[in-house]
Amino acid sequence: MKKYDAVVVHFGEIWLKGRNRGAFIQRLIHNIERNLHGLSPKIANKRDRLLLYFEGSKELSNSLDRLQYVFGISWFGPVKIAKNAPDDILKAANSILSKNETVRLEANRSYKEVPFNSREIINLFIRSKNRKFNVDINSAHTMNISVIKDFTILCADKHNGAGGLPTGSSGKAIVLLSGGIDSPVAAVYAMKRGLDAVYLHVHAFDTNKKASSSKMRVLLEKLSRYGPAPIYYAPSYLFQSATIKIPAKYELVLFRKFLFRLAEEIAEKENADAIVTGESLGQVASQTIPNMTAAQQGIKPIIIRPLIGFDKAEIIDKAKSIGTYEISIKEYKDVCSIGVKNPSTAMDASTVNRLYADCKLDQVLKRTLALAELQNGDQSFRNLSKSGV
Repeated sequence: MKKYDAVVVHFGEIWLKGRNRGAFIQRLIHNIERNLHGLSPKIANKRDRLLLYFEGSKELSNSLDRLQYVFGISWFGPVKIAKNAPDDILKAANSILSKNETVRLEANRSYKEVPFNSREIINLFIRSKNRKFNVDINSAHTMNISVIKDFTILCADKHNGAGGLPTGSSGKAIVLLSGGIDSPVAAVYAMKRGLDAVYLHVHAFDTNKKASSSKMRVLLEKLSRYGPAPIYYAPSYLFQSATIKIPAKYELVLFRKFLFRLAEEIAEKENADAIVTGESLGQVASQTIPNMTAAQQGIKPIIIRPLIGFDKAEIIDKAKSIGTYEISIKEYKDVCSIGVKNPSTAMDASTVNRLYADCKLDQVLKRTLALAELQNGDQSFRNLSKSGV
């Protein structure tokens, strides 16, 4: 059985940062510790990478499953650590490669004080009679050898990281989460750009508890792999009662306006600066330029649409890769997919604002907020006015 000394974590986009790079690295460390809760690694910052030391091989192995969901990592993998001496480096390589295994070698010497360079390391491996593995420049299997100040790090089991920026490094956003395919994908892309997600789900149930016991619970479990998943549940029936007499063709855009206002109020309480939606330009009637413009008129937080240029097939592919697709296509009464024949595709802001006022939706908003409840990781509910945010 191969015995590793640690797990190496390489930065991605973080390394392009300037004076605030340290803050991004500290955020990444915080997120790693959060995702590896219960494993308690000792984390060493080695300038352009992190080394994670664990109590045993089982903990080290378990960490690999969780690290793939931490944004800000370009790649990671289990490593063997050797002294900065050719014979010791070769010995370490033999310990993590099987007999007659074929690898391609990639060597890097960032510490220039050692009496050999990266080319000489590779030549050592090629010439050595003590090498039990094969070296082939065309092999698809690569072993990375990195010489730094204190020691040499060898990795022959490289895993692609999630990339992006550490979640939370760009602030916080209210994510409009429906039961459909698009919004969970948008949430993941928002987190990849460094946003902490606080979810808002407006539902068609008569109680928030029923909504939380639906497929939304499973959907949140998938999303929580990338970061904490606090969610506000709010009922839609007050809006539906207030707008029952308006022309049906206007309902979609008016509902989007109402959702944005609801999210805006929660954003203020959560100190969030953005609202994230799963909208894709032109995908449905409410997602035309005129309708999106009319719905967002007067909303203070920036509205971010990570999927704006995606087509449906691309969104579905991503949903499958993050494990939310099969959950999203399960039958669910989703109020974000109001069925309307011949909906308006070009509403103007003045019409939306007039209908909003005629239906007294500001009053409906206050009443809906009073019914909204926050559910955190402990699965308990707190009323919005008592949530402490």
